[in-house]
Amino acid sequence: MELLERLINAYGVSGNEGNVRDIIVEAIEPLVDEVWVDPTGNVIGHKAGRKPDFLLAAHMDEIGLMVREIASSGLLLCAAVGGVNPLTMIGTRVTVHGALELIHGIVTTRQISCGEEPDEVPVVEDLVVDTGLSAEKLAKLGVTVGAFLEPRKEANWLTYGNTISGKALDNRLGCYCLVEVARRLRRVKQEVHYAFTVQEEVGMQSAKTMAFAISPNWAVVVDVSAANDLSPEAEKAVGTHLVLGKGPCLLHMEEGFIPNTKLVRAIDQLARKHGIAIQHEVSSFGTTDAANISTVRRGVPSANISVPIRNVHSTVEIANRKDMENAIRLISLLLRRPPTALRETVTVKRRKMVPHRAETVHGWRRISARKKPATPRRQAKPATGKKTASRGSRKRR
Repeated sequence: MELLERLINAYGVSGNEGNVRDIIVEAIEPLVDEVWVDPTGNVIGHKAGRKPDFLLAAHMDEIGLMVREIASSGLLLCAAVGGVNPLTMIGTRVTVHGALELIHGIVTTRQISCGEEPDEVPVVEDLVVDTGLSAEKLAKLGVTVGAFLEPRKEANWLTYGNTISGKALDNRLGCYCLVEVARRLRRVKQEVHYAFTVQEEVGMQSAKTMAFAISPNWAVVVDVSAANDLSPEAEKAVGTHLVLGKGPCLLHMEEGFIPNTKLVRAIDQLARKHGIAIQHEVSSFGTTDAANISTVRRGVPSANISVPIRNVHSTVEIANRKDMENAIRLISLLLRRPPTALRETVTVKRRKMVPHRAETVHGWRRISARKKPATPRRQAKPATGKKTASRGSRKRR
């Protein structure tokens, strides 16, 4: 689990994923045939093999803060990068990325800083970072508007090594799962693209450009889900009661996206066959990279497998080791021997959907082949008044 701890502890707020990217490239490179970083910063590892081509994706960025203004007192006023819960950020130690030096600070509010009780629940605009430095000193160290504020919280194992806590489990858990799947499939001759995407927390656009370039046959996104087993409302939920330690989650619906039912059914049947405990998730809010990946080119049938965590989008997220291991096992089985239904679907789609290039009209492609124009019949030559002997008459002569 050393790799997982390194991933969790690394800096990686959306738009500043360089440290995480370096760790992933180092880990995935020995396990695939080629690795590259695309123009948006995604890491893609490709393993050649038999069709169909599977895409496994997990985002490597995390939520955080950014400097939106520097007060004359030296306090750094904050803007949210991703879905930040202000309450969970208060008291967090952050690293300020100055152009010349990294600086440490503490997230607080002006009222809390003065020893006063907040009148209302703080919002992101109330958050400030206190570095103990003046505005002039911060300027000399290269701290400007737009500087990233990275939460600092070391990973810790709880309950005898079965539960881990730390920042950025969303979604370093998914990145770790992909690397471990690649390790298990190292000798399996199946074509797989392992994609570690950037800026999922602020819009998911990079997953779309990545999938467009790869154009896979199937896609499985590995992410996290919010466990609600400690919520007083959890007992009232139908189909969304997610518990730590009861297995990875198989998504059936999220906001604006329903995964491919054939792929979901194949994963469900595979889990039943091998006795892998899974949880079924139906959500009316939130979304993942799967929604964007599914819309590229002619469409990519996509599904989502996630690890349940508590305290999602905080610096003290909690996950169960067994859920991670079962997610890795389930995905490895899916790719080691893809179900027949998935292989047949790809064959049929390719035969019916691949069009002629000449048929591209305004960006849309027709399914059926365009008929060739009929060859015009050869017209008889006009009579010249001189009789021409036929082949038969010439032969008789």
